[in-house]
Amino acid sequence: MSIFSTPVTDTETLELNLKRPYFISDLHLDVSRQKDFACFSRFIREHQDNFDELVILGDFFDYWVGDDAIDTAHDYVDVLRELSQNKKLFIMHGNRDFMLGGKFAQAIGATLLTDPSNAVICDKHYLLSHGDIWCTRDSDYQKVRARVRSFAWQWFVLRLPLAKRLDIARNARNKSQEKKVEKPVEVMDVVNDAILTHCSKDTVGIIHGHTHRPGQYPVSDTVSRWVIPDWRHGEDNDLTLGFITFENGEPCIEMATYDAKEIAK
Repeated sequence: MSIFSTPVTDTETLELNLKRPYFISDLHLDVSRQKDFACFSRFIREHQDNFDELVILGDFFDYWVGDDAIDTAHDYVDVLRELSQNKKLFIMHGNRDFMLGGKFAQAIGATLLTDPSNAVICDKHYLLSHGDIWCTRDSDYQKVRARVRSFAWQWFVLRLPLAKRLDIARNARNKSQEKKVEKPVEVMDVVNDAILTHCSKDTVGIIHGHTHRPGQYPVSDTVSRWVIPDWRHGEDNDLTLGFITFENGEPCIEMATYDAKEIAK
């Protein structure tokens, strides 16, 4: 990593031309949970023939403290690197893994996207995002987001010992969960006016994650947004996962459920 390199400066701004994409977001994978990897690996094996591009729109990991921790995720790196031999991979920062950098993207054969990014799918223009950038009612969160996405903050934090960064990440995750309980859902949802400031005259749709409220929602008379389902662990050791694909030229939300205990055997 160069002395001037940080995750925020490693992103690429480009317009994607996608043929048969799968969109996933908010997997919140924990590298210490083997069943997480078992389910993700199963998902890739079962679905890889159905897409040409895999687009990960943030929060792939539950937290990420820097690419010098990449060895802790070697299983995921191996699966994604093998996938990238025949498929195009794109990944975007989320609010949990915004410290993913160019080293990780290069290791898995992916392009690290700027948030938001533009894409042409089935000859229509879409805007892709993790989604948290548009949660403008949550002013406290936006202040924190601006700080941790700055070059200066990331440059400084990446020079802290890895163990210290892991402690910071765990504490931040716990505090985030506590604050979510206190805030109304409407405060943490996206704001249409904020979305429209990033749309062009050709934009017909938005695809994003973050809000954990999957579905199709109107943004304006001509623009709709589709929210990718998050991946959730159930009480019976199952994992319910969702993704967005395209059918007949339109976004389609799909779901699947795996028995994590059975898969991990």
